[in-house]
Amino acid sequence: MTFASQRPALRTFAFAARCLAVLFVGCLTGCGDDAQPAGATEPVASRRPNVLIILADDLRYDGLSATGNPWIQTPALDRIAQEGVLFERSYVTTSRCCPARASFLTGRYAHVHGVLTNKPKTDFHKSFSTYPEELHEAGYRTGYIGKWHILARGQESGPRPGFDRWVSYEGPGSHFDQEFNVDGETVPSKGFQADRLADYALEFLDEQPDDEPFLLTVAFKNPHVPMTPAPRHRGLLDAAAIELPESAYDPVDSLPFFYRRIRSNTDRNHAIESAAAYVEETRRYWELVLSIDDNVARILAKLEEKGELDTTVVIVTADNGQLLGEHGVQQKGISYEPSIRIPFALRYPPITKGGGTTESIALNVDLFPTLMDLCSIPSPPPSDGMSLVPVLEHPESVVRDTFLYAGPQWNNGEMEETAVIDGDLKLIRFVAADGAQDVLFDRAKDPEERRDVIHDPAYAEDVRRMRAFLESESERLGL
Repeated sequence: MTFASQRPALRTFAFAARCLAVLFVGCLTGCGDDAQPAGATEPVASRRPNVLIILADDLRYDGLSATGNPWIQTPALDRIAQEGVLFERSYVTTSRCCPARASFLTGRYAHVHGVLTNKPKTDFHKSFSTYPEELHEAGYRTGYIGKWHILARGQESGPRPGFDRWVSYEGPGSHFDQEFNVDGETVPSKGFQADRLADYALEFLDEQPDDEPFLLTVAFKNPHVPMTPAPRHRGLLDAAAIELPESAYDPVDSLPFFYRRIRSNTDRNHAIESAAAYVEETRRYWELVLSIDDNVARILAKLEEKGELDTTVVIVTADNGQLLGEHGVQQKGISYEPSIRIPFALRYPPITKGGGTTESIALNVDLFPTLMDLCSIPSPPPSDGMSLVPVLEHPESVVRDTFLYAGPQWNNGEMEETAVIDGDLKLIRFVAADGAQDVLFDRAKDPEERRDVIHDPAYAEDVRRMRAFLESESERLGL
């Protein structure tokens, strides 16, 4: 018996009710082989798509050549973006590994599901359903392969609810010779971790029954530290003319007061040690992305071989972004654009006909309701996000242009950071025991977010509107 099959009676009853609803929808929409999708918002029970999620770790929005990367080519990842819909404005609601990963799974903000730091004390599974659990109960064969990193150290290597196949490991893991937990059994491995994860993914697909849909998440550690790329890629960027961003040389006192602390706090590995060290780290960071791409190519080729590529929802995204020297800081967890902005592309030919790009904002909490919509899960649990299916069919539409960002806990909750992204404007609010500060950036005129215009009279009405939104949205979400 698999871990995921051990279900409480209440959830079994819920599944039976959902099955009846799906059968009813199928009778209305037609279940024959020639049934065609009539639109993005029509239930899709008759065509039950497979789902493949490619989740990178710490990958910035510009981590693909399709999103403007000048250093590397990522043809497999680009294919998903170019043949699907690329969300040019995609964000996480909290930029930190554990909170963001739990938000993807539950569709809820971090303060709701309770995973507020990278050392969480709460098991969110006890209170919140996840999309793997929902799809599993709807008849999907489910697999998770790769980095989990959502529970406290010592608690997270074993199988989690909702998965028939489980291949993961404890904590951040290693890029080489990673020891895996495979369905509860400890299994050693040799070589580069991303390659071994892709091997397990191919095995999962080879074993997939023809009459059963699947949900497979492949969660790569890349390009998370340590910056140790696969030997076949290491050194490819040694000649790349990478330099520190201009903002790295900005005076410390030009930054918002909380960011001054981060830049000065070398204990958190946020500050830049030297320009030479930065260039070395950045070259290796981009080289780590290359092994995501060539392993995604292997997985897409397997789906094509099985004739399943065009019946599979393929998503590429990341748990959060990464600062690479901007403002003299690296890592993530703060409201600057490279930290909170992620790649998000979805390919599913029955809906994403011809592909395209959209300016409509996508959030990580949108993944849950979008999958519920695509897979026709009746009466899904509540979510703080929204289904992106209407945008997938009509990329020119904009269904969200403003959202509230909620920063992770810092210093045991002594520091709070929230932000409103409204078009090209970003209002950030810091509240700490020793003071508070609002700052405003106009990214249309200042894309690197170097000039605070909060006191510029020309923005007075914008500040009023955005402060009002921050207050109302915080109240609505229960912050």
